[in-house]
Amino acid sequence: MVVGVVRGKEVIGMLLQAMVLNGNVAESTFYDQVSGQPKLGYSVNLTVLDMDTDEKYECQLTDGFATLEQLKELKRQGQPADVLRQVAQQLEAELPRKMSTLALQVVRIKGKSGFQKLVCRLAAAA
Repeated sequence: MVVGVVRGKEVIGMLLQAMVLNGNVAESTFYDQVSGQPKLGYSVNLTVLDMDTDEKYECQLTDGFATLEQLKELKRQGQPADVLRQVAQQLEAELPRKMSTLALQVVRIKGKSGFQKLVCRLAAAA
């Protein structure tokens, strides 16, 4: 069940006992405002079911996987796209499998009223 205090879009102390329905590592392209060069960005997304209320949530994970931290560091170092894609594929292979359970700490709520995504981290990483 999701419990906590909401201040604006910041969520304090929310814990979600979740069952994974699916997950992926999404790649997107952004353009540097100074150079105009394309830059890759990655996000870890899980669709989960709240085990207490049976509500379905879209979640974006910000940490909790060692490979995600590795991907962030390689991106900061300016590694080539093929290196980033290879690590992103490895990360996707490490995501929790369908119907597995995990505890997520909700950090904040992202989006507009029609479509919201929970920004989470693995509770073990909190």
